[in-house]
Amino acid sequence: MAPKHGQWAHLRPEEVTLLDYAADDSRDIITLSDKEKLVLQLANQIQEQRLEKALLKQEPESLSGDNVEEALATAERELLEARATHTVRRKAARMVLMTDPILKAVHLKSTIPPEKSLLRLVNRRDVLALAQENLASAHSAVLEQLSHAEVENIQINQENQKLVSELLELTKEDSSWRDRLQDAQLASQLDELEAELKTSQAKWDTMKSIASAMVVGSGLDWADNDTLRALVLDESDD
Repeated sequence: MAPKHGQWAHLRPEEVTLLDYAADDSRDIITLSDKEKLVLQLANQIQEQRLEKALLKQEPESLSGDNVEEALATAERELLEARATHTVRRKAARMVLMTDPILKAVHLKSTIPPEKSLLRLVNRRDVLALAQENLASAHSAVLEQLSHAEVENIQINQENQKLVSELLELTKEDSSWRDRLQDAQLASQLDELEAELKTSQAKWDTMKSIASAMVVGSGLDWADNDTLRALVLDESDD
C-alpha cells in the first residue's frame, strides 16, 4: 500500500518517490497451489534433517574430569563448523536452483507460469535495492547535516555565554551612574525593578532545582543530552 504523502511532508519529492517505489504492491504476491506449498514444506524438512544428520555424524568424545572445559570448547567449535559447512552447501545449492529460472524469466524463455511470474519479482528486487541504497544515502546525509547543526548550535551557545559574561563584567565595572541620579522617582522605580528581578530570580532558581530533581529521578539518560545535562549540573551561566 502506497504511503500517504501527507505523512512525509518533511521529505523531498525524490525521497517520497523512493518510498512510493518501496511500498508493497499486491501484484508482487504470487499465489502458490497446495501442491507447491507442500513441496516447499517438504524441502525445508529435508534441509533440517540433513543438518541434524550432519551434526549427529560428529563423533562424541569422552570427557575426563581434568579437560571438561577444553573438550566442551572443542565440541562447540566442531558444532559451529559443521553447521557453517552445511549452511554454505545449502546456500550454494539454493543459488544453483534459483539461477536457471531467473535467467529464463529475464531472457523471456520461461515455459511455465511460475517462471514467467519471476520477471516482475526480479524487477521489483532491483527497484527495492536501488531505493534502499538511495534512502540510505539520504539518511546518511541527514545525519551529517544534523551533526553539523548540533556543532554549530554548541558554538553559538558558547559564543552567547561569552558575550553575556562580558556584558555582565562591563555593567559591574561601572555602577557610579546610580549615584548621579537626580530623579527620585526614577531611582525608586529602579529599586522596585531590582527587587522584582531578585524575586523572579529566586523563583527561577527554585523551578530549576525542581526540574533538575525530576530529570534525575525520571531515569532518563540525561548525561548524554546536552540540555538535560546543563539543567542537572547547572552548567548554564546565570
